[in-house]
Amino acid sequence: MVQVFDAAGVGDVERLYQQYLSQPDSVGPEWRQYFLGFEAGNVAAELVSARAESAAPMAGGGALTGGGEALALWQYRHAWRTLGHTVAHLNPLAGAPKVSEQLKPETYGLTAAALSEADQRLAQVWGGKVGIETSQLRNPAWCAWVQAWWENPANHAPTGRPTQLALYRGLVEANAFEQFLHKKFVGVKRFSLEGNDVVVPLLRLLAEAFGAVGGQHMVLGMAHRGRLNVLCNVLHKPLTELLAAFGDTLTTEGGPTGGDVKYHLGKTYVQHLPDGNELELQLLFNPSHLEAVNPMVLGAARAKAEALGNDGAKRVLPILIHGDSAVSGQGVVAECNNLMTLPAYAVGGTLHVVLNNQVGFTANPEDATSGTYCTDIFHAMGVPIVHVNADDPEACWRALRCAWEFRQQFGVDAVVDVVGYRRWGHNEGDDPTFTQPDLYAQIKRHPVPDAVYRPVLEQAGVPRAELDALVQGFQATLDAALKTAQAGVTVQGAKAAASPRAPDTKVDNAAMLAVAKAWRAAPKGFTGHDKVLKLVQERAEMLEGAHPLNWGAAETAAYGTLLQEGVPVRLTGQDVRRGTFSHRHAVLNGTGGITWSPLVALAKAPATLTIENSALSENAVMGFEYGVALARPQGLTIWEAQFGDFANGAQVVIDQFMASAEAKWGQMNGLTLLLPHGYEGQGPEHSSARVERFLQLCAQDNLRVAMPSTPAQVFHLLRQQAKHPQKRPLVIFTPKSLLRLPAAVSPVSQLLQGAWQPVLADEAGATQSVRKVVLCAGKVYYDLAARRAADKRDDVALVRLEQFYPWPEQELARVLGAFKTKNYVWVQEEPRNMGAWQHVRDFWQNEWGYVSYIGRPASATPAAGTTSQHAREQAAILDQVFGDAPASKQQESA
Repeated sequence: MVQVFDAAGVGDVERLYQQYLSQPDSVGPEWRQYFLGFEAGNVAAELVSARAESAAPMAGGGALTGGGEALALWQYRHAWRTLGHTVAHLNPLAGAPKVSEQLKPETYGLTAAALSEADQRLAQVWGGKVGIETSQLRNPAWCAWVQAWWENPANHAPTGRPTQLALYRGLVEANAFEQFLHKKFVGVKRFSLEGNDVVVPLLRLLAEAFGAVGGQHMVLGMAHRGRLNVLCNVLHKPLTELLAAFGDTLTTEGGPTGGDVKYHLGKTYVQHLPDGNELELQLLFNPSHLEAVNPMVLGAARAKAEALGNDGAKRVLPILIHGDSAVSGQGVVAECNNLMTLPAYAVGGTLHVVLNNQVGFTANPEDATSGTYCTDIFHAMGVPIVHVNADDPEACWRALRCAWEFRQQFGVDAVVDVVGYRRWGHNEGDDPTFTQPDLYAQIKRHPVPDAVYRPVLEQAGVPRAELDALVQGFQATLDAALKTAQAGVTVQGAKAAASPRAPDTKVDNAAMLAVAKAWRAAPKGFTGHDKVLKLVQERAEMLEGAHPLNWGAAETAAYGTLLQEGVPVRLTGQDVRRGTFSHRHAVLNGTGGITWSPLVALAKAPATLTIENSALSENAVMGFEYGVALARPQGLTIWEAQFGDFANGAQVVIDQFMASAEAKWGQMNGLTLLLPHGYEGQGPEHSSARVERFLQLCAQDNLRVAMPSTPAQVFHLLRQQAKHPQKRPLVIFTPKSLLRLPAAVSPVSQLLQGAWQPVLADEAGATQSVRKVVLCAGKVYYDLAARRAADKRDDVALVRLEQFYPWPEQELARVLGAFKTKNYVWVQEEPRNMGAWQHVRDFWQNEWGYVSYIGRPASATPAAGTTSQHAREQAAILDQVFGDAPASKQQESA
């Protein structure tokens, strides 16, 4: 197990250091090396300070007290290993920085004769075209590995001819691709890769290397810059399709109803390897929200790795390709970084590649980040960060190899910052000379990357004719593709399946009793909390039919029965193990650190159960689960908000992926959201899950949105979502106070039989005396039912709308048809401008009659800030429903 320490373990490290000072051999070799380097760095800092105060150079070792030449050599080596990146020649548009005093041997009293051959190579290893940051490495083993890798002469051996030609071919094709589009489609947006062309051959070489060691999946995420180039030159998107799209001669049959711009699209490509195996390359679809796709990549990688078994993480490689301004500016990057080693989210390490343009739209680096590098956000992870000059493809491949091999060795992230430039503006219609005139004067004079690399190959003996053939061959390919594209190209879209019938969700009694048995099978030695053990006993009895089931029993029964059917279940979010409102207790904590997850024993292969508390994140965690659901459509994947309004923090995931991915990209996804919602006088922050926002997104059957009001309903709804052949995101507004409300229970028979019901008719039944039909949803039904019983009113019927979307028109019409009256009222707890009222009004059929509104007036905040104010407002709603006066004219108005 790799040891990692942080601020919380500083005391332990200090004690270990004192032990090392008194008895060096009493600590392990990794810690000895770490402390030796630490001491050398301290002494070096003192010597540099002294050197600055005195103009007289230090000669020999006389200036070193108690260390001699050996310590001086350690100081010199440590300086290069930690500071070499500061003088590395990273910027292709500028010369190499001047070597600082800290990196000169004379600073340490060393002469050339004292330096070994390895010492003389330090400047090239740590300060050439590659700059390696090591000071942030928080693990001695990681630090030792990185040092050994870069100082191993084998890793600096001359690049072989096949690799050189692969690099050159990639550079040529990347540049020719961009130039061809630039000339044939003048001014059309393509977000050119030019200046960082090297990413194309790097990804190709990495795919070959990863596949050669058993890799099976590479999952990539990147923004729009360079995306078209990667799609065609790495994932083999047909050039004819892309050129036809540029020329508006592409026809798509079936598929997405809305479509999207070319540089947001994704693709999956299966690469056949020389050994006969296959490597799947997948570039996920991505909107214009920079870095938004990152957690989806991680989630998809996790799902693929789990499907491969215990060593799956070694065979699945997630790669995030960042922009320099976005990587330091977008909060989702930090949220995703924090997931690196968390049990529910670890993917065995992510490879980060930054395409560093040294400009973001019109912002210079000093306007985009407060750090020295745009990659400083990765310092907190304590992983290697390698900077490299994009004009040196062999150095870039060396940097990427190091990062990838480190990831494979330790199962954590690694970062490569490819420092290049952006040849054109933010897009091809933008003029960057308005804002960076000097920079773009340099770029205009600077040769393209393949022109920079070609002389290197010619000096290495590669015949010019062979290089010319590469250039001419790809140009001919482009010309032929354009000719075909101009004649028109037709492709098949991802057709959505016809709407199938809802699946059967009832279960037999044996399955339910198996769930009850699991709740009774506490592991040996487990000692839990008395109240929790009582809950466990009651839950088993409910499943056995002794008592009606509450919400927690029915919900976990849905998971338990799905697991028996081989359906994987994954539930994450803040506090999901216990449940924010202490209703679930799916994972129990006993004394002595023993935990018990009763449902695990029910899983039948290939099913697995994951119920894990998440990091305090919404955006990254919800996005991660979207990625899991994308890669594992046969499972039930759920993200639960601690409170429903917390989903606000992941609005990009909801808007850009959940609601629109099918229409834009033909991408189906069955992610489920559980969003606690209900007005209990707890203030404006945690009352509303913003029902109205989700309903505003509903169109073209893109979402399923429901507010179940009984335990049996949530049981069938969850099972329907898992078993439904047509995958669509499901948003469930779950209760809070109803979790323990005695009236909000269901007999086990309703789980063994029945199905999900989009509309629940009045339990009292339709009677001739009904003069008013009240439609409602969720918790307010129980308030209305209690008031009706207290007032002994049989002239008011209560109809529950359990499913908001797809709109249950037939079911609602059938229920309403049982009443003679046409006096319909929609009642909700939410303010008039929130909740489901606008949605109900828009979908209401005029032939049913007129529906009026009763509820809170429009408000800027979701709920009252005090319990007393909430109670007064709630009472007013009930008074208006059951009073004799009709709804006010203001409320009736549309």
